[in-house]
Amino acid sequence: MSKRDEQTAAILEGMASGRIPPEVPASCDYSEELSHLTAYLHRIQRAVIALGNGDLSVDLDDTEGALPESLRMLQSSLRRIISQSKQAVAGDFSQRVDFMGEFSNAFNAMVQRLKEAREELLHVGMHDSLTGLYNRGFFDAEFERMSRGRAFPISFIAVDINGLKLANDRRGNAVGDELIARVGQLLRSQVRGDDILARIGGDEFVAILPSADAAAAEMIIARIRVAIEKANADRDLIPISISLGSGTAPTAQRMADAFKEADDRMAIDKASHYLR
Repeated sequence: MSKRDEQTAAILEGMASGRIPPEVPASCDYSEELSHLTAYLHRIQRAVIALGNGDLSVDLDDTEGALPESLRMLQSSLRRIISQSKQAVAGDFSQRVDFMGEFSNAFNAMVQRLKEAREELLHVGMHDSLTGLYNRGFFDAEFERMSRGRAFPISFIAVDINGLKLANDRRGNAVGDELIARVGQLLRSQVRGDDILARIGGDEFVAILPSADAAAAEMIIARIRVAIEKANADRDLIPISISLGSGTAPTAQRMADAFKEADDRMAIDKASHYLR
């Protein structure tokens, strides 16, 4: 074998083992063809290294062949994943990946967990942990939102538990918490499906009744009183005693006045309990 043949064989053997020569000696056989081949392989090598380091800007458009085409497909898939990841971070949890095998499963599971975590945080942020009803923050936001809507007249029902402090002092906070939870459940069973019921303080609740006039609010109060009588028939439980008041706003400008009116009427009802 000539020296030229030996150089060519050594270069090819090195390539077969994954070693790409930095340059091809002009003295070996087929030096021009081997130079084109090594340049081609160097381009692919640089692309693979770049992709492995997360650099998706590498340009393989002028490189033909099955391997560059596979790398272009991988590059495109990675770009799609980055785009979908950004959308998921922005809150679009509808994103799903179905083109990268096990990675797709991991990505989709991550997005689903992010969605569940956000929903859990939103629920915690809007709800009272003891009763499961809306909290004061949600009530304030909903009050503002409804003031810009068209569901008038809007009525309010203010509710206060009578004797909660006495129950806490005599029987302990656990019994008081049970009483609060029972009142919340009873109120929820009597308001309408579209009504907003919130616990806004330790023993205070309020219901927002969209598209409800004064007569509708009084009808709901009457239902609540009947439900209390039925609940108190169970002698094994602490009797429920609550004070109620309602107010109605015909327009957005009267909402604050109607809420205050409901609270004032509830206070009058509360005072009457202590005068009996």
